[in-house]
Amino acid sequence: MNAAEIRRLIAENDLASLERLEQEVYASMDDDANDVSELGDRLTNILGAKRVLEQATQEGVEPKVAMRTFFKDVRDIIG
Repeated sequence: MNAAEIRRLIAENDLASLERLEQEVYASMDDDANDVSELGDRLTNILGAKRVLEQATQEGVEPKVAMRTFFKDVRDIIG
């Protein structure tokens, strides 16, 4: 998960375009691939950006506020 990439995705996309990006990643995954770490990282960032935008919309806050909450929640889960 890359905070800078999630910020970029949020700045450049809305939920609909993030959905399309997510579907593109799923479509590009090869069942025979042994290493999907690059696609996995990309997908994680897209899903994180979607979650931040959804939370911002639901709570009526700026995406940067929702992003701080998102990463606090991630730290709590990991910690």
